[in-house]
Amino acid sequence: MKLLDKNFLDRLSIAKKSFLLLMITTLGLLFLGGVVHLGLYSINSETKRIYSEKVDKIAALHHLQVACNIDLQNRLHRYLSGTTDASHTILDLQKSLHALNRTFGQLQHKAPVAAQKLNKNMDAFNKTFADAYVLLEKNDQKQFRERLYPRLEDLITQCNRTCNELIDHDIDTIHEKERVIDEHYYGTLIATILMIVTILLLSSLLAFSIYTSVRRLIFGLSDIVSKKTREYQELALHMEYKVNKEVVKSREKDQIMYQHARLAAMGEMIGNIAHQWRQPLNALTVLIQSFEVKSMHGALTEEFIQKQVKEGLRLANQMSNTIEDFKNFFSPHKEREYFGVVEVIRDTLELVDLFLKDEHIDIALIARDEIRVYGYVNEFSQVILNLINNARDNFRQKKIENDRRIIIKVERKIKPEPVAMISFIDNGGGVDEEIIDRIFEPYFTTKHKSTGTGIGLYMSSQIIEKQMHGFITVKNITSKMGTDHTYRCARFTIIIPMK
Repeated sequence: MKLLDKNFLDRLSIAKKSFLLLMITTLGLLFLGGVVHLGLYSINSETKRIYSEKVDKIAALHHLQVACNIDLQNRLHRYLSGTTDASHTILDLQKSLHALNRTFGQLQHKAPVAAQKLNKNMDAFNKTFADAYVLLEKNDQKQFRERLYPRLEDLITQCNRTCNELIDHDIDTIHEKERVIDEHYYGTLIATILMIVTILLLSSLLAFSIYTSVRRLIFGLSDIVSKKTREYQELALHMEYKVNKEVVKSREKDQIMYQHARLAAMGEMIGNIAHQWRQPLNALTVLIQSFEVKSMHGALTEEFIQKQVKEGLRLANQMSNTIEDFKNFFSPHKEREYFGVVEVIRDTLELVDLFLKDEHIDIALIARDEIRVYGYVNEFSQVILNLINNARDNFRQKKIENDRRIIIKVERKIKPEPVAMISFIDNGGGVDEEIIDRIFEPYFTTKHKSTGTGIGLYMSSQIIEKQMHGFITVKNITSKMGTDHTYRCARFTIIIPMK
């Protein structure tokens, strides 16, 4: 059978197998219900037919026996015993004959085969009754007793015997029908059981096939998942290795860029040191030459010597303090610490004070109170210095010789979380909109390659974001910068968490 072919079942999809299982179960149950219904309907119809046929027949035979045994014999006994006279007996016999004929007529209608067997008895009854009427009219009781009564008793006995035979035959027929009905019933029962077993076998076979397919699918998916998992794990390990490698390279690159930025800042600071030393060195030169002039004119006195020595020591001490200030700026801080933002900005501005004056840059620090943050002091100072140098380069590039202004504003923000906000604004004309989104990229610069490296703003963003866990943004704005004029400005905003 094709449905039971293992290869055929294996070729079916799970959906088709499930549909086939559902169809077999549904059609099998419907067919089973139809067979059981037809079988029970047939048994019920046969039972009703036999009951109606045989019971009515037996009832008719029983009525005939009653008519023969009771009515007729009672009337004859009353006549022979002298209880009734001949005329009444004639009437009684007529009634009995009428009852016999009526009962026989019913029997002919309900059981024609049985009526045919009793037909001779009824003919003999009618003939005997005719002879009985003659004797009863003569009131010849002796002849009636000797000649007719034995004949009537014999006829009654034959009628009873025939009725009993017919009743026994009908009872046997009923038993035979019962046997046939039982066979029909058990045949229907066996057929039902076989169909149930067949449906269960087919359903079990399909269910097992579906289970096998699902199990095979699960194992297949499990193998695929395991394989893909291994591949993803290997890929993850490979990616982790590559990421770690790239992170190391990025850190090395950042370290190199940081060193470049530090070197660039050192170059700027060395220029500032030279600039700040130029004035005291000139004063020392004049002071030394004054000794020669006084000596040539013979005016070199003790008081003059003490005065000039004191001035020389003051100039030397000033130069030493300058070296100490710049040394602190260049010394790296290994540990993060709390520091005052306003204080560090002021110290940075003092370092580049002469530089700002030479560049004709007017810088203003606006702060209501001190704000302390957690981070690296010198790195933050370098960020401020990078922004000042960026503003100076912008002034030079756009050839703004006079009216160079910078405002540094420090504010405390409480919501959504407490932060220090440092706004650095310069009136250098702002940043070109085409490059404003790229100025924090490494090595991006608008200056000539001989005059800039493009790492100052990049390192500033790295210091603020990675080392101080804040962020820095830039935006073009318009501002009066504390004057009556309106300038196009660039505003750098630094946000540093206070905790």
